[in-house]
Amino acid sequence: MPAVLLTRLSGLDDIEIGTLPVPSAAQDEVLIRVATVAANHQDINLITGRIPSPNLPLPHVPGLDPAGVVAGLGPSVRGFEIADRVVVKPPIACGQCGPCLDGEDDACERISSVGIHRPGGMAGYVAVPGRSVFAIPDTLGFAEATAVSHTFPVALTLLRKAGINATDTVLVNGASGAVGSAVVQVARVLGAQVIAAAGNEQGLAWLHELPESVAPELIIDYATNPDFAPLVRATAPAGISLYVETASDPALWTEALKTLGRRARIAVIGSHAGPIVELNNNWLFRQRVTILGCSGSSLAAYAEALQIAGDGLVVPNIDSILPLNEVAGAYRRLMQRQNHGKIVLRVADDVS
Repeated sequence: MPAVLLTRLSGLDDIEIGTLPVPSAAQDEVLIRVATVAANHQDINLITGRIPSPNLPLPHVPGLDPAGVVAGLGPSVRGFEIADRVVVKPPIACGQCGPCLDGEDDACERISSVGIHRPGGMAGYVAVPGRSVFAIPDTLGFAEATAVSHTFPVALTLLRKAGINATDTVLVNGASGAVGSAVVQVARVLGAQVIAAAGNEQGLAWLHELPESVAPELIIDYATNPDFAPLVRATAPAGISLYVETASDPALWTEALKTLGRRARIAVIGSHAGPIVELNNNWLFRQRVTILGCSGSSLAAYAEALQIAGDGLVVPNIDSILPLNEVAGAYRRLMQRQNHGKIVLRVADDVS
């Protein structure tokens, strides 16, 4: 089978396109013939050595969020049949630790991820534990399922942990990115008012084209308006009640904090533009502000997010769909922050 191969973990020059034997499904696994997968920042962190992986067998296949059809089933797998259309929840929880038993499997103590700790979806086939495989709603194509997989469940988990409600006014920084655009839409589905801040021209245009039901009340271009706090305050005089930070750019972080009202919550979901930011603790406790971090999604949130997308309530944000052999260019586009959503790679054209 064709595969993207990482021969070393020191940079994009180590990426090769080669071939590997087709894997088989283990006892609890589903073998998937891959149609689409996406390029993610976590891939780049692995490729450049930012994720410590001293025992990772090389060559390694990256790719977190593959979608395709069932090609094989392990003996203990139930609920799937050959040729079912499926998508993978990238993080695989152990199901046995304290957080997992408490229903907080996004915080699993022994979590592993497809494409990071085990072979991923940038290949013709991938074998994944059945508990992390989900049926794709009939209304979604493979590319849309891949675009939903790693972003909308995380957005839903984060917003629920932040206690979102219909009285909230939410500021989303990096709102044209894959996660940011998902947060914007899910927050609107959950009834909140949303202010979206972004600096990518294409991404800003995409935000302006969202259906009214999930469109933000205000869109701010922080590339041309870096001092955007007064614009936010004009729309939300009492201040923002929930601020979602997706990139942790130090300058944008500082400006966003000026928009927060008393007892506001800050939810951080990314740091690829940071990660070191300034925080005045005197302001923090006097404003009674709460800060939380979120980096994954629960199985329940994953299923709910897929259903929300399948019902047509949100629009998956796809920057581009590229052939698998353009993977290095996809990563460079991601690293240079030129994308406005998910960069999807098409692994096979004949999967249906």
